[in-house]
Amino acid sequence: MSVNPSVLDLLDVFERPVSCPGCHAHAPRWTRVRIDGLSVLTHDGDVICPADKAFGALTTPAPVVPLAVAA
Repeated sequence: MSVNPSVLDLLDVFERPVSCPGCHAHAPRWTRVRIDGLSVLTHDGDVICPADKAFGALTTPAPVVPLAVAA
């Protein structure tokens, strides 16, 4: 999706919220798609929302794991 909304995006504004309910990004064509029994939140039917919990989105920051340096 581009930064600037297309005419179709502007026409769709009146039917549903403009922002994605998962990540709150500008995605007026967001929808839920059934994939292998899971309900997946997508921005336009084929781009999975990065905040979709069905695919393990992080809800808290990941812990920092120190790397061992070989001597």
